[in-house]
Amino acid sequence: MPAATLTADEFTAAFARHGRALWVIAAAWAGRSEADDLVQEVARIAWQRRAQFQPGSDLAAWLAQIVRHTGANWRRRRLPEPADPATLPEMPASARPSAGFTLAAVRDELPDALVRGLDTLPEVARACLLLHVVAGMSFAEIATMLELNENTAASHARRARQQLRAALAPSSQPTAAPLPETP
Repeated sequence: MPAATLTADEFTAAFARHGRALWVIAAAWAGRSEADDLVQEVARIAWQRRAQFQPGSDLAAWLAQIVRHTGANWRRRRLPEPADPATLPEMPASARPSAGFTLAAVRDELPDALVRGLDTLPEVARACLLLHVVAGMSFAEIATMLELNENTAASHARRARQQLRAALAPSSQPTAAPLPETP
């Protein structure tokens, strides 16, 4: 007997219910500017694969897994082709981009230091933190969605928050002026 397929109504309701969390995960993988496109691609893929969904399992986790896998492929496809460094013109140090993934679209809304801090976080930690802070999800919900242990999701978010605090801490504390000597 063939497996039950999600109906169009069930599928639409799932996207309406979990859309914001899926978008946050997509933004963690592809950046905010491309999150809408990534979620649309995920909707297309999930619709095509809806017969693979196991009734009784967690639909949000199934959709989140598709977001993570599609997001990883999305990023890989957008990485520039490596070029021979000898053929590249010299770029001034001030124009060089920071290494790693960037959340390009939030640059207008967030301080540069916070964006740089978010750039340094691993994808899972960034997703846990953003799902908790931006989407307001509990660690139990995040754990289910990302297929993690609840304590692991909380640990990722805590470490991500600590890394951001360290990135945002002033590099040098202002020193107080020395007190005048008393006679």
